[in-house]
Amino acid sequence: MSILSRENFRIFFSTWSGRAGLSLLIVLSAISIYTLIYIPVPEVSIHWNDPQYWADYPKNAPPVWVNPFLERKLLETQVFQERNIEVVGRGRVAEFFVNYQYDAFPTHITLIVSDLSYPSRAPVLTLSVVRPDGYSLEAAKIPVPPPRPDEQSPYVRFSLKPERVLVSSSDELVREVYKIYLDRLGAQVTPTKIMQEGPQKYLFGVPQDGKIVPLKGVYRFTLTATQNEGRLSIESVQIILGGEMYGFMGTDVIGRDLALGLLLGFPISLFVGVISSVIVTGLGAALGLISGYFGGRVDNIIQRFADFINNIPVLPLLIFLVFSFGTKLWIIIVAFVAFGWPGLTIVTRSIVLQLRESQYVESARAIGASNLRILARHIFPNIAPFILAQVIFLTPSFILLEAALSFLGLGDPSLPTWGQILELGFRSAAVYLGYWWWIIPPGVLIIITALTFVMISLGLEPVINPRVRAVGRR
Repeated sequence: MSILSRENFRIFFSTWSGRAGLSLLIVLSAISIYTLIYIPVPEVSIHWNDPQYWADYPKNAPPVWVNPFLERKLLETQVFQERNIEVVGRGRVAEFFVNYQYDAFPTHITLIVSDLSYPSRAPVLTLSVVRPDGYSLEAAKIPVPPPRPDEQSPYVRFSLKPERVLVSSSDELVREVYKIYLDRLGAQVTPTKIMQEGPQKYLFGVPQDGKIVPLKGVYRFTLTATQNEGRLSIESVQIILGGEMYGFMGTDVIGRDLALGLLLGFPISLFVGVISSVIVTGLGAALGLISGYFGGRVDNIIQRFADFINNIPVLPLLIFLVFSFGTKLWIIIVAFVAFGWPGLTIVTRSIVLQLRESQYVESARAIGASNLRILARHIFPNIAPFILAQVIFLTPSFILLEAALSFLGLGDPSLPTWGQILELGFRSAAVYLGYWWWIIPPGVLIIITALTFVMISLGLEPVINPRVRAVGRR
């Protein structure tokens, strides 16, 4: 009976472990496909270890869904963006409305302008803010560099490196906030105190009982172009309000979005586990078939080599090879394959030794069947269920082994994995500092992924071993 027969499928789905394992595998595969389609993996891998890229993100920030459980509502880091902007003459470039309903102040305010072009005279970009109480002020100015003598129109600026302005440290914002508090709110403050405590606190606050409390309501941020002639085009304008929380899974010590790292861990873990197990199983089964069927000198050479490789301590040698030849993903997979096949070769050989003496194999030889035909038509179909099961059995082992190497700091640094996230968390004392969102999610995902294939293996056991099936029916 074929391993893919309807009866075997019925037996597999009759077990709770088979149903649960297959359901989890479908979920893991769907998340992996979604990640590969909707997340720019090459771009994320380039920026993942670049601290400058994550400079505007909060450090060690918990996820935003924790906020409703806190007594004091913290600010969630917010990013406002407008793309493909065109302005003719002077006027509004971009406008953002911020509904501020938090009990904390922003940690910083950043304005980012990318890929600006103008035809003749260099414009000046001015950021203004209107508070919920109606007071308006100029927060920052960006003077665009004028044309150089050797340039031709249109003049392009901020294309290779976006213009990044830390609004919360600008002198304009300090002066404007000081005027509002002194002239209109009647509060006795000094520019030095505003600079020390952060002008963003005073921008989003109001004096009350001798202290500054958050002013809740809608804030309007407007970026306008002055001294502009002709058509001004900007690819992207961003305003970032830095808070103490970010995203669905929080951030790490660098400010990286952990949700991105966890999502990318799905396809990477499945790829490493499945590809390694398929190659190892194919290589080990092929050598076992050849060794058991042909016997003699071929059998001795393959078995002695398998014994030699099988007695090498794998993890220390893997660490040495990865450390010596580089921490690339393909090197890790090659190392897994190089030391993962001997056990399967030895077991497959023992099965083939029994099958080659069977009557149907002797009959095939008697009628002149070739060795290749006997292997393909009479021996391989009998060990195919065992080989398929080995693919499932070995997958969680390689997933855990890759996570262990990454946890030891020997994973591919260009690709975020669950093991790497755990390693940086332990290295940064996240456990002792209470940053649970940095430790628990990757650990749970590693366990769930490994258990998925373990449960599928348990569901396949009655299919492969009739004695287990008979015991289950009693």
